[in-house]
Amino acid sequence: MSYGSLLVHVDVDGEIGGRVRLAAGLADQFHSHLIGVASCMARPPFVAAGLPIAAESTDEDYQEIREVLSRRGMEFRAVVGGEGSKAEWRSSLDFPTEFVAREARAADLVIIGRDRKPYDPYRSTDTGALVLRTGRPVLSVQPEIQSLTPRRVVIAWKDTRESRRAVQDALPFLKAAREVIVMEVTELNSVEDTMHRLKDVGKYLARHGVTAVAEWVRPIEGTASNALLRLVDEQSVDLIVCGAYGHTRLGEWIFGGMTQDLLTQSPVCCLLSH
Repeated sequence: MSYGSLLVHVDVDGEIGGRVRLAAGLADQFHSHLIGVASCMARPPFVAAGLPIAAESTDEDYQEIREVLSRRGMEFRAVVGGEGSKAEWRSSLDFPTEFVAREARAADLVIIGRDRKPYDPYRSTDTGALVLRTGRPVLSVQPEIQSLTPRRVVIAWKDTRESRRAVQDALPFLKAAREVIVMEVTELNSVEDTMHRLKDVGKYLARHGVTAVAEWVRPIEGTASNALLRLVDEQSVDLIVCGAYGHTRLGEWIFGGMTQDLLTQSPVCCLLSH
């Protein structure tokens, strides 16, 4: 198993960013086709007290957006190396989250940036929505990261459908890694059951040519994500593999959860599957 096709979202604002360089590097590593995508939607007129404050979008507004997308396409081509058959550009006058979710049909892995604050649905993507809607593993990349060589990978295991999906989706990275840690956050009275599960995961990976080390850790300050992020720091981990939104997204937003914490706090790239 490998990634035959990668899709990377390109922001319409600011520098083109390290994410495209990272995606190009992964495309070289996995010999993948690379698809760059960008989109933007014109804002509707602003209305207050029933009166329009801003005029409706004009043909000039749409033409300006098309020019921005065209420039982004040229910048994308410059980063990935020109008009080679291994790369293509797609753009649209559309909401970015909607466009990326739709175009994900053409890819094995979707590469996106961490959520912007404040979120702007007309110009940026909603990472959580894409994890839920693409039907593909999503690699979340921080703005400062420009390359990814995952020598050490941690699998944040929880015995759920989403975690099983994530392990299979991450196999190309796991096979290329020098060290893979399968960890589960548990209490002392559950260690025996935890190690039984982790050994099963280790045997599954071994059958795919991946050697993994099983490790259990206790929650820190009552949360699994704190324990995971400490392990990431102590073990110099390059990539986290994790099932996403085992609970509802609304529930995680209200009460907190691993997925939400990783999308906002992780210092390294995260491969998330739902």
